[in-house]
Amino acid sequence: MNEIARRLLDWFLRNGRNYPWRNTQDPYKILIAEIMLQRTKADQVEPVYREFVEKFPSPHELNKASIKDIEKFFTRLGLRWRAGLVKALARELVKRFNGKVPENRDELLSLPSVGDYMADAVLSFAYERSVAVVDSNICRILERVFDLKPRGEARRDPKFRKIADKIIPAGKAKPFNWAMIDLAALICTPRNPKCHLCPLCDICRYHERKRQVRQETPSM
Repeated sequence: MNEIARRLLDWFLRNGRNYPWRNTQDPYKILIAEIMLQRTKADQVEPVYREFVEKFPSPHELNKASIKDIEKFFTRLGLRWRAGLVKALARELVKRFNGKVPENRDELLSLPSVGDYMADAVLSFAYERSVAVVDSNICRILERVFDLKPRGEARRDPKFRKIADKIIPAGKAKPFNWAMIDLAALICTPRNPKCHLCPLCDICRYHERKRQVRQETPSM
């Protein structure tokens, strides 16, 4: 196992967050969680998610629901416009896959509202495939640790995907991906990152530059 993976997994064991979608391997429930988590804080999503999967425990129940019933949940997250997509998703799952979430990446990507990140999240968290989940938050960690300069949007830059896939530890992609997500949320934040608490600080080029700047800045 590479050093980055070892450190992150050790850190995650002590500091990882616990959410209901991390305690299931039901791909439908994981997919719903990922839809709700887009641009929304996990703590805000948790109570809405619990109520949603209790009311609509499978694609079949969700497919029978009205748009209005679905909107009641997504409005609470400021994502009311997603209700139609979720309804369309349920319809496609029932019609094309008999209510099962596919294990094939191309088939996942063919579903309404499912993009690269969401497809990889389902493959990793539900089907335990050895794939990296890469979004703007994960890219922020990679950009800082490896001093990368993205071309355009980082999550669409192939070099970020290449590095993320390279450091995924064999057989432990799921906890590693969770560790990256939690590190980005708790430590390697967009502003004022808590570098002194980061398990990667001594090998992070961003932290090293910050340290050098502090040393070179004369005291008043």
